[in-house]
Amino acid sequence: MVVGKRLYHSRKWVTFHDFLRDYLLGSLGADWSNAEQAKPVEQRHQILRWYAQAVADAKPFTNPDGVTSGPMTGAIQAFLNLAYNIYLIAHHGDGQAMADIYLQRLRGTRDDAFIGALFETYAAAAFLKAGFTLSYEETKPKSHSSVEFVATWPKTGEQFSVEVKSRVHTAHLEAPDGPVDEVKRLRVGAKLAKALSKAAAHTRVVMIEINVSDQLKASGTLEGWPAAALKQIRDNEGATDKDGAPLPPAYVFVTNHAFHNDLAGTGGNIQALAAGYRIPDFGPDVRYQGFAGVMAARAKHAPMTALIESMKTHYQIPATFDGELPSTLTPGGGPPRLKFGERYAISDENGALQAGRFYNASVDPRSGTMHGAFELDDGRHIIAADALSPKELAEYSQYPDTYFGEVLKPGGKCESFVDWCDWLFETYQHTPREKLLEFMSNAKDVEQLKMLGQRELAIAYSERMASALHKPQGVAGTPDSAAKPAV
Repeated sequence: MVVGKRLYHSRKWVTFHDFLRDYLLGSLGADWSNAEQAKPVEQRHQILRWYAQAVADAKPFTNPDGVTSGPMTGAIQAFLNLAYNIYLIAHHGDGQAMADIYLQRLRGTRDDAFIGALFETYAAAAFLKAGFTLSYEETKPKSHSSVEFVATWPKTGEQFSVEVKSRVHTAHLEAPDGPVDEVKRLRVGAKLAKALSKAAAHTRVVMIEINVSDQLKASGTLEGWPAAALKQIRDNEGATDKDGAPLPPAYVFVTNHAFHNDLAGTGGNIQALAAGYRIPDFGPDVRYQGFAGVMAARAKHAPMTALIESMKTHYQIPATFDGELPSTLTPGGGPPRLKFGERYAISDENGALQAGRFYNASVDPRSGTMHGAFELDDGRHIIAADALSPKELAEYSQYPDTYFGEVLKPGGKCESFVDWCDWLFETYQHTPREKLLEFMSNAKDVEQLKMLGQRELAIAYSERMASALHKPQGVAGTPDSAAKPAV
């Protein structure tokens, strides 16, 4: 296994998680790790307490073949995520120097230093997973900027000055006797103002980790802490600096890694709110004019849109070295039943059996119904429905973004109206203009549609098809709503 310019090897590693375990313990220093593990568990450093609990949580599920498969508890997630973050930072560019700085800070015993370093690794990893390149200010001998790092979007060269703030607390302070004061609890407004007071050379991005135990019950809703965090952002948009000038605009990402506060629990993942501070057309409370308005805003804020999509789809840590599903590691597990890029026999609209290339899919996690998109040999595109078996659905639920052999294309998890629009646009974005007009020939506004270009027609057709397919499950939402506020 190569990490940056360093080579690692062990015959004991069956899974990528095996490597991450040894990689983090070794990177922290074998002597330091061994010394910590020699202490009683309650006296160990936080990272080694995570590790001890992770080992205990996994022990009942150990198999004779050496592959452990069981629930992902908060302790396992906390330990593996930190290992993966350090791995990503060290592996990309000149990140080894910054990884070494983080490791030194992480070994500290002060809560504020540890938590600050921990969530800075999450922020850096989020940008790396989205395809940004990073330049770390702490590794520069004479830096005039006080932000954590500068992120560059390779497609355009746009640069962003990223500042990270995190909330430090202890778990026993999380149960107040009276009503919760969300401003005092989250402190998003105060941390945002402090972050924006720092010098920065580029467009600002502020990442704030609120570090609370709340687990959102449903994605895409502005309830609970996301609503409180957004209100604090909006309420502070009139704030000024010490000279009376308005604070600068910024993209703001409020995150919550709730599993850090529920180490014995399962099912936790990253939750995030993305909003613009003094950027009026970016955020979950912005009302766009249909899917065309959503697409225009995404194009305008393309790097941040890519970051949002990456945070939605890349929170799962790979279990295998080659990207295959974990079921391939155990005898009889087998590969996924359907894989992108493969050809299958399906029935067309006339019931005739045709060969088609499978290239996109959407799965309803409640029913297990899959809608697959296939390109036939004659150029036609067919959407066909199928059902995943309980075993397939269980594995899909664990690895929804790579279950079909490649990263799922936009809209693959259709929970909202915009999700359906995305998925349909992925299918129809290259359909000839004449064919799109034929599809909508019975529309009352067909004369107006004839004035649109191919891309605009594809957007319009996707939106109309989504209106027919989207079945809200009691969650408020309208066709002109923005992307989901929480991921």
